[in-house]
Amino acid sequence: MKRLRIGIIGLGRIADSHLAAYREIDTVEVVAGAEINPERLHEITRRWGISGYAQHDEMLIKEDVDIVVILTPPRVHREIIEMVAARGIDILCEKPIAIALEDAERIISVCNRTGVKFYYGSSYRSLPACIKAKEMIDEGLLGDIYLMLEVYVGGEGIDGWNDLGPHHYPIGGPGGGGMGLVDHGIHMADIFRWFSGSEVIRVFGKGNYSGEKPATEYLTMIFKSGAVGQLVYNEVTHPAIMPYEGIFSLGASWGVKGELLPGGKWDHQPGSLYIHGEKGALRIFHYANKLFFFGRDRQEQVPILDRSNPGHFGLQMEAFVNSIVHGTEPPVTGIDGLKALQIILAAYESYETNSVVAIPDIA
Repeated sequence: MKRLRIGIIGLGRIADSHLAAYREIDTVEVVAGAEINPERLHEITRRWGISGYAQHDEMLIKEDVDIVVILTPPRVHREIIEMVAARGIDILCEKPIAIALEDAERIISVCNRTGVKFYYGSSYRSLPACIKAKEMIDEGLLGDIYLMLEVYVGGEGIDGWNDLGPHHYPIGGPGGGGMGLVDHGIHMADIFRWFSGSEVIRVFGKGNYSGEKPATEYLTMIFKSGAVGQLVYNEVTHPAIMPYEGIFSLGASWGVKGELLPGGKWDHQPGSLYIHGEKGALRIFHYANKLFFFGRDRQEQVPILDRSNPGHFGLQMEAFVNSIVHGTEPPVTGIDGLKALQIILAAYESYETNSVVAIPDIA
């Protein structure tokens, strides 16, 4: 099989991780990238040996690519996707799919109309610890799922906090920091649906707004199955983690300021998820690449695939290539991206209306 040619639009910090992962797989070749920041464009194209363009429309005209990977801020996803889809090129797009539901719906519509395959970049589904956890859940080892939980409380105080601001999210609208509800929690809105195999039917929550003083964010998701998903975030305080509560990380992760933290070191505040069921529970250290099972008379570390961050971006791309080659639907679709966005935006509606918000079903 010939290697599929990739063009990347948006060469910010996350691009290095994608480029490193794609270089390790033999089904694709990154040939070009587009970036409006000239210094960043020069740095990335020189370091990775790819063609560079200041404008993505020029890249689309001059380069013969099979896949476009979109790593830009979500506020411009729709206009870029419409342009790429019009040229019949398959798309992998980072989260969130958009910042408004109507834009997400338009993205799905235009890809369906043009016959373009669209892979929603829910990268947590490709983290090896999460893949293994999903396998164990589907095998029935946890029984019915009762509770899924993520808590992140930390940072460097209000003075050390970075608002993603107008570059990513328009001022006054849903936004905040990199470990907040919109930019990070949207991963959980998707992966909790995936773990439970059930849809969210009701939401109660509160999120931060772009350009405004941040506060504690929270989201309670009630699933059709009866399971509960709970998120609690505050990235503008200080962690109260004891030294022995950390873990030796086998994979890289991201810090509160969006910086990439290398793997192979002690992580004093590793990201983790809790999944509790009637027969057992899981502690998933998704970036540290470790998984633990707890059951009656059984506690053990579970062996998992050794392709930690940034290798999971390679797993994600391999899954997309497989769907392209075999003519099947991508494992994660635009509908998944729309549903995740729908859940997050419902948290804002919940706070503004002081109510529990029902989530309408999307086929």
